Amino acid sequence: MKKYIENVKRYGTCSKDCYGSCVFMGEWNDQAPEKKLLSAKPLKNHPLTNGFFCPKFNHREELLYHPDRLKSALVRSGPKGSNSFKTISLDSALNLISEKLTTVEEKFEPSSIVAAFYAGNSGLISQFSPIRFFGKLGATITTGGICNEAGNHALSQIFGNYSTTNPFQINNPNNKLIVIWGSNLSERNNHAYFLVKKAIKNGSFVVEVNPVKTKLAENATLHLQPFPGSDYLIAKYVMNKILAAEKYDRDFLVQHVDNYKKIFTGVEKIDENKIIHHTGLTCESLDAFIKLLFKYQHKTLFIVGFGPQKYFYGGKNLITIALIQVLLGNFGKPGTGFIFSQSGFSKEFTYSLMNYITLPHLYPPSNNIPLVTLGSSLNSNKFKMLFVYNLNAASSLPNQTILRKSLSREDLYLVVLDMFLNETTKFADIVIPAKFDLESNDFITPYFTPGISINQGGPCPYSDCLSNFEFFQLLAKKYGWEDNKLFQETQEEIFEKCIELLPTEVQQSLKLNGYYIPFRINDVLYEDLNFPTFNGKIQIQSSDLELFDPNLDFLLHRRQNEFYLLSPAHKYFIHSQMGEIHKEFENVFGKIFLNPYDIELIKLKPNEEVLVSNKYSEAKFILDQNNTLKPGTALIFSGLPFVNAEYENVNFFTPEKPEESELSGAYFSVTVKISKI
Repeated sequence: MKKYIENVKRYGTCSKDCYGSCVFMGEWNDQAPEKKLLSAKPLKNHPLTNGFFCPKFNHREELLYHPDRLKSALVRSGPKGSNSFKTISLDSALNLISEKLTTVEEKFEPSSIVAAFYAGNSGLISQFSPIRFFGKLGATITTGGICNEAGNHALSQIFGNYSTTNPFQINNPNNKLIVIWGSNLSERNNHAYFLVKKAIKNGSFVVEVNPVKTKLAENATLHLQPFPGSDYLIAKYVMNKILAAEKYDRDFLVQHVDNYKKIFTGVEKIDENKIIHHTGLTCESLDAFIKLLFKYQHKTLFIVGFGPQKYFYGGKNLITIALIQVLLGNFGKPGTGFIFSQSGFSKEFTYSLMNYITLPHLYPPSNNIPLVTLGSSLNSNKFKMLFVYNLNAASSLPNQTILRKSLSREDLYLVVLDMFLNETTKFADIVIPAKFDLESNDFITPYFTPGISINQGGPCPYSDCLSNFEFFQLLAKKYGWEDNKLFQETQEEIFEKCIELLPTEVQQSLKLNGYYIPFRINDVLYEDLNFPTFNGKIQIQSSDLELFDPNLDFLLHRRQNEFYLLSPAHKYFIHSQMGEIHKEFENVFGKIFLNPYDIELIKLKPNEEVLVSNKYSEAKFILDQNNTLKPGTALIFSGLPFVNAEYENVNFFTPEKPEESELSGAYFSVTVKISKI
């Protein structure tokens, strides 16, 4: 008689570099020879997941057991840039890497070895546990990122935290106006989009500020479509009118804002004609926006996306937008606030996790280089060995010309950990097959959902696939560190130890529900208006409303035959991920989109091959039209996720110069020319 084996249910969280971080229940057949994950059902009781996934990743089991998934270690057998490999045993790969480490460390120095990583798998253990190895080694580690770090830094300077508002206040009955600024919710954050649509049904009005007319504009009371990068000018105009009409909340400013008069000084004199010219907006549309802000003062909520901070002065964009809410006193009241990234709310209980995951007291501080300038850093012969994990550097980082030239160096030994061959593995000497996020225990701290959630790892059917921690643990043993305290535990033991470090309430919620949210749905945060700054007040600096470097203002001086270049991710992709399960959209990455007005203006035709160029690169694309774009604006989708595509990655055109804080990229601070071939 055949023995019945019951399926196992495990909590999972989407660890992709995405706003939602959907929480779900996975059903597993642990005894199956290969396809062990049977299904994943999004949690209905999670207040953001709400029982549905985004369209990018509805069927994750298709990616998990995709025929192209790497199952064995690979060693380069052809020229760099070709993805030419032969299969080797995992033990042989570890021996080769260990030997190379020894040679580099002896001949040069440990800091000539670089670890580059990001949030391709946003699990805390996945991202940060390898720092144990690189810390012990004395290697150089990348810092910052390419996404929201500049905005987080800027908002923290004034509020003490970049997270200030319960996002579920979107549906507070007191809310009457929601301003969506620089965020395509319908395609990039469809769970927040769901909440906003619910708010509209309940009577809230919506204003959208975006160079692209998104689906949300269909239900918006007002859509402002400015030129890219002009956000701070819009904010200055709005604040000037608030000041002139004396609609600012004087009591709030006096009691809760340090140096608030510096806001007045920064916006009391503006050049209206210049603002209208450089934003591409009309006085009528701006004034209509301001009237709504006046009408619904203390009933207005701002949701600001990552778009406005992807400029050289991105942090200042974020600050000036936030200062509108400060002037109006729209904090600490039901249905108000400023929503950007929510992971700041989890810091108080993730600090202990991060400390245990990395164990920094067991090795000296490391040397660091900014991730966003990895290409130019590697261009120096100082660095001889590079490890890349949780990152497709040759797709996602800016100024690919410099980066790929650096990765092509024969004297730079590259080790890549990944599930699939991609643009970065083309330059690898060794490729290690990685476990999928669901095959390891881990913690996720989402962007839009405050709090923390978990992956309960299911079994991986491929014996050579490793999590990041498992790989560096094995490499440490090959390197002679088998007795070192840093490498004694399993990943499961690290996970369980971290659970024990969390407050009892958090532990119980993770075990019972798979997630923990640090406040209730209806809670109004900072209701006492005591912010986490040194004196509890919002901090204003004179520089918050200034641009230090006039060169950062170059977007305002676009030539007539140039177009602002936007490079958002496509609806069905998370930057350089998901190519294996959405092949039907491959051709869209070979197109450059313009408003039909611009196509006619430059005397070209849709579906015509054109030359796209700027000072960084040039490449051929197919011209296509997009009515949602602001005239003067071009769009190429980012993160080309297909390994052998005939198209060029948009990041050949983006600048390596980072946002002024040097914490993230200035991807949108760029223009291109489009010409006939």
